[in-house]
Amino acid sequence: MMEFNNLDGFLTEKGDKLYDTSNRSMRYGDGIFETIKLVNGELMFWKDHYQRLYKGMQHLKLDTIGKEEDFWKKEVEKVIVKNYFTNARIRIIVYRNSPGTYTPMGNRVGFLIEGTRFDKPNYTYSKQGLSLGLFEGDHKGMSPLNNLKTTSALLFVLAGVHKKETEVDDVVVLNAAGRVCETVSSNIFAVVNNKVITPKLSEGCLDGVMRKQIIKAIKQKEIDFEEGELTLEKLRSANEIFTTNSMAGVQGIGEFEGKSKDLSFVKELQSYLDSALQQVQKIKN
Repeated sequence: MMEFNNLDGFLTEKGDKLYDTSNRSMRYGDGIFETIKLVNGELMFWKDHYQRLYKGMQHLKLDTIGKEEDFWKKEVEKVIVKNYFTNARIRIIVYRNSPGTYTPMGNRVGFLIEGTRFDKPNYTYSKQGLSLGLFEGDHKGMSPLNNLKTTSALLFVLAGVHKKETEVDDVVVLNAAGRVCETVSSNIFAVVNNKVITPKLSEGCLDGVMRKQIIKAIKQKEIDFEEGELTLEKLRSANEIFTTNSMAGVQGIGEFEGKSKDLSFVKELQSYLDSALQQVQKIKN
């Protein structure tokens, strides 16, 4: 079946030429993106994704007039309807569509929306847990820009290469202060002395949509919780480590640097995501 992307409001066949060599996202990483899970035709946590996208556009000083929530929802729906998507990974890429070098001549918005269908919409976690290593080849900055999902992702590409070379499922990425920041594609949490700790946003971590949902669930359960500084020492001593992202949900870490970790907490959080999916089922029915 032929599938279609949405380029600046026009549906184009996948495989068609999309950009020329002047595209600023390709040249300078001058853009941001969102990855959203579509389940039974519903965009999971859409409001949070949109708010982060809009915040990112404002931070990059892109023209946001006429690019509010209704606009983006309509453009995403074009891709969903045209491709008959029910369960899919939806990606929105927004970039500065303007000539210029490092200094752009304008701030007009260009965008590409694409989707990849999948058959299993549920959030499922590995029963044995993932293996986690450590990437020390470079460090992430700690400015507000680092809270966004930008199209400049070289640090995470290098971390991904290291993950592959060391044959682990994921690796910890450190911030400029040498503290734990996140992993290749997820936020990170640690359970230390019955307290759940995750890096605060000023540590440079992504302002993750699933991170936000899990923090909400932790607070609802009245579990001792802290957004703060997570050192490698604390991470190594943690009873349990888990990661979060929009597509995979919550994933427990079975071992970190070869040392086994508990997986009981992630099972409890899985029920929160199962409940969110049940709500989607009720909406569709």
